[in-house]
Amino acid sequence: MTNKKNSISKIEKGQSSDSLLFGRIGLAIILIVPYIVLNTITDGKILTVNNLSSVFTSSVTSMFMSWCFCFLFTTGITDLSVGAILILAGNVGGVFAVNLNLGTFGLLLGSILVSVLLLLLNTVVRSFTKIPSWIFGLGAAMVYEAIGMYYGSYMISRGRQVVSLGNVARQIGRTPWNLLIVLLGFIAAYLLFNKTSVGYNIRALGSNRRVAEMMGVDVQKTMTYSAILGGIFLGVAAAVNESYSSRVMPTTGLTSVALIFTALAGFLLASSLGKYINLTLAIIIGIFVITSLFNVLTILGVPSGTWQQTVMGLAVVLSGIASQRKYKGVVK
Repeated sequence: MTNKKNSISKIEKGQSSDSLLFGRIGLAIILIVPYIVLNTITDGKILTVNNLSSVFTSSVTSMFMSWCFCFLFTTGITDLSVGAILILAGNVGGVFAVNLNLGTFGLLLGSILVSVLLLLLNTVVRSFTKIPSWIFGLGAAMVYEAIGMYYGSYMISRGRQVVSLGNVARQIGRTPWNLLIVLLGFIAAYLLFNKTSVGYNIRALGSNRRVAEMMGVDVQKTMTYSAILGGIFLGVAAAVNESYSSRVMPTTGLTSVALIFTALAGFLLASSLGKYINLTLAIIIGIFVITSLFNVLTILGVPSGTWQQTVMGLAVVLSGIASQRKYKGVVK
């Protein structure tokens, strides 16, 4: 009887392996074929080294934001203040880099410190007030935007502008350094999310909080760790964004929320690929695909703003639908 069960188990495992392999092959075809077709339509403008390098460079900030979402959003928290924190953290990192003469180290240090502290503050206040995360996130975004604008107004009143990196700390926003930082980011995200007890607890909370508590998961402690880890990745995203742009202007009117759309669409798309690819790796693919979409629209002459934003909205919705296919009844 035991031999029979073992034989059945081996057959099922073999079938599962075959299904996974065929799924990955099918996924690769689905992802690659559109690039070939679009490259033909655009007379070979898509699949060039310069264009692909440009797409990748534009993707790096969103990749790190999506890795932030792995630790933050997976717990069931939807914090819409992430974009405002990105701007504020990047400016503080710029001050550390330029005004304190700390260069790239200062840019990373200042950006990470601000991101971690503000996400921790969000976690504490949200836990105390019991406000739904998305409502609290909108309010926090407005507050952080106001702080950024106050800083901008203060600098203007003194005859100056918000910090500009100039030629300082510009390496991590450019090739080949951005390749290295993405590789390091992926390794860190993969190990922390998949191979540590903190990552396990974060995923357990996202699956079912009540069951996680019954299993002995300390909810408040796990939420704190998720804010710290998410803040580190968001801080790197802010530093890369500042390094790439040199200067990031503060915004108002919840404009900062739009900054998370590419990262959000990529995260949702990556979640839908989780059956075949680990989430942390799928994020790189998802973000690159979403960024490529805008690259193609630009090459095809589609106006930026209205139509491209319409496509982004559709991308977020479709990615959300794809990521929730496996859930029945109440959406996760």
